[in-house]
Amino acid sequence: MSTPSTTLILLSALILLSTAATTAHNITRILEEYPDFGEFNSLLTQTKLAEEINRRVTITVLAVANGGLGDINGKAKDVQRRILSNHVVLDYYDQIKLDNLKGNTTVLTTLFQSTGMADHQMGFLNVVHNKDKSISFGSAVRGAAIDATYLNSVAKMPYNISVLRISHLIVAPGIDRPMAPTHAPAPERITPNNNDDDDIDIVPPPLEADGPVGAPTADKKGNGAAGKLLQQYVFGVALASFLLAASVI
Repeated sequence: MSTPSTTLILLSALILLSTAATTAHNITRILEEYPDFGEFNSLLTQTKLAEEINRRVTITVLAVANGGLGDINGKAKDVQRRILSNHVVLDYYDQIKLDNLKGNTTVLTTLFQSTGMADHQMGFLNVVHNKDKSISFGSAVRGAAIDATYLNSVAKMPYNISVLRISHLIVAPGIDRPMAPTHAPAPERITPNNNDDDDIDIVPPPLEADGPVGAPTADKKGNGAAGKLLQQYVFGVALASFLLAASVI
């Protein structure tokens, strides 16, 4: 016969399982709900970036609809992966956070920066608040265009994943040339192209981006959300099974 304490522990185990299920995200399933992103979704799968995105705990994906992908389908798989990894920001940004960015220009760290192949600021993006109130993204490489317009928020799971739609792909100058791994450079101060008086706010989050206080973080071994959720699930199932067996004794 179960006791009140046993019942309480059993309920705690079930809550743990429920929490593990709700904190997981799957970029493939998210984008499958929006046919306009079919090609982009397929490229994430083909380049195995979808797996990397799903392992991260805190992430923002800059998604591009089918008509804005340019000639990326004609490029080699490794080049496709580099370009697309520059559309994965290692922090959580939604509409509210974009609107609240300080300064006219902010520098964001992308997944490409964590590969060790990025140089000349290739692994960073500029996000700019324009005078007409629009928001634009572009490569932080000096002289690169900042003309990929933010259109709308597609989906979000605060503070794990956010999917934002931009007008077209961001292709950093030189990103399609042969590359060898190098040490990842720190972001440098960048002068805006149009107005020398504009403020610049450089925000280089750690390569394994942390969420706000209380948000889950990826472990140091790189297992990320998937590994933690699996551990929680196995532990919860074992605990629940033990307590159920004990309650009938």
